[in-house]
Amino acid sequence: MLNFLPFIALFLGVVILSLFLIPKIRALSFKNHITDVSRARSSHRGIVPTFGGVAFYVSYLLVLFCCQSFDTNHVSITLLVAISIVFFTGFLDDLKDLSPKFKFLGQFLAVALLMFQSDFRINSLHGFMGIYEIPMGVSIAGSLFFLLGLINAFNLIDGIDGLTGITGIIVASFYSFMFYTLGNFFYAAIGVTTIATLLAFLRFNFSIQRKIFMGDTGSLVIGLVLGLLTLKLMSFGDEAYVTLSFNREQLPLFLTAVLFVPLLDTLRVMLVRALKGVSIFKADRNHIHHIIIDFGLSHRRASFFIGLANFIAASIMFFVIQRFDFIGSLLILIALLFLAITTLFLMNTNRAALRIKVKMKQALLRLF
Repeated sequence: MLNFLPFIALFLGVVILSLFLIPKIRALSFKNHITDVSRARSSHRGIVPTFGGVAFYVSYLLVLFCCQSFDTNHVSITLLVAISIVFFTGFLDDLKDLSPKFKFLGQFLAVALLMFQSDFRINSLHGFMGIYEIPMGVSIAGSLFFLLGLINAFNLIDGIDGLTGITGIIVASFYSFMFYTLGNFFYAAIGVTTIATLLAFLRFNFSIQRKIFMGDTGSLVIGLVLGLLTLKLMSFGDEAYVTLSFNREQLPLFLTAVLFVPLLDTLRVMLVRALKGVSIFKADRNHIHHIIIDFGLSHRRASFFIGLANFIAASIMFFVIQRFDFIGSLLILIALLFLAITTLFLMNTNRAALRIKVKMKQALLRLF
């Protein structure tokens, strides 16, 4: 129990800090007229303050500074600089809509900086798909690609109230549990900080009177932090995962399930755009959350529904990899992906008919 006390104190401290900061940030956004006005593709109406992600950034700065005694590999300064680069990239994008090239440059610089630390490089797959040690060049390129992809995956799912926050909490919860079990309290503290600041943010993001968005300022930072936690988990060897009672070879399968929603949404949207012959960077309404809300669910219900699906997929795979061999676990993960894709396809093809029924029902109610 004594080992839990610092994390309970950290959790409560970050929640209180975020609950204090977010209203201040919201007021400053209104005062300086830096708000998000609804557009044709927007899922909200009216003027809503942005920059909720500033609270995330401040929370990470304080925790990284206060938890340096747990930082056995001395990566705190590198993390501070990388998170800062991504934060200010998102901040400028929320202010003046940066060009995609400049936005990508900021992300690339932050991720490239992390590659100087072995904690954030995939150096070995420990037998996954028959692959063990990875050449340095491939390791750096693969780690860069993964981090950049995950940063943008979280940016892409930030389209309705609560989705990025709920997804981030689920991912960070699994990761915090794993780091704590593995005895790595520094990264467990980062995970707990993520959970706490996102919970506080949801209090306002779901509010009608006090609503605020995290903006790119927040989604890019959350994507980077969860990405580097993923790579850190991948850097542990076989012996570390004995305490979690599953084969290290199957870890990538489990991490895929933990990141189920952002990975599925990004891959699905990129594939749909490619098949349509349009740029994979062209904005549209083909995301998972658009399908769900167009089917009739509110933002809150859609976010909880998608988050629940993510939690179920991760929980299933956590127990599957403890009881099945690699082939069995891989087949179950493929089955989960197939089930999700099929469900989305059926919902997408029927939402037009559903919208017509809703309009007819509303017309009848007006008549009678």
